[in-house]
Amino acid sequence: MEDRLNELEVSPRLVTMQAARQFAEAFSELAEYQSFERAFQALRNDSAAQKALEDFQKKQASLKALIMLNSLSDEERQELLHLQDLFYSKPTVMSYLQAQRELVAISQSLGDLISTEIGLDYGTSCRTGGCCG
Repeated sequence: MEDRLNELEVSPRLVTMQAARQFAEAFSELAEYQSFERAFQALRNDSAAQKALEDFQKKQASLKALIMLNSLSDEERQELLHLQDLFYSKPTVMSYLQAQRELVAISQSLGDLISTEIGLDYGTSCRTGGCCG
């Protein structure tokens, strides 16, 4: 493992950046990535889904204090859940979420492969810091 870390430490920045660009290019050609991009664009262009999201977010914002205090009435909770269900029931939302799950799965697999190849827990090494990671 020490040898692998030393190899990484002495790699010129240009080589590292070139490898990152090549990886990003290859990643963007994955079927899962392309499906996600199509699903994302379809969702952005779906005015009914966008309206359903906006309605849910407005209601959620109006109830924010009650939500934080866990003081919603049953009626308010049901209305919020109904608006959330309306959003999640849209075909473009369901397609987007499925594409997102598939992209996350392939990304995690690639992260595991990178970790194995470099002898370092890639996911842990890429965290941004702070109290939660």
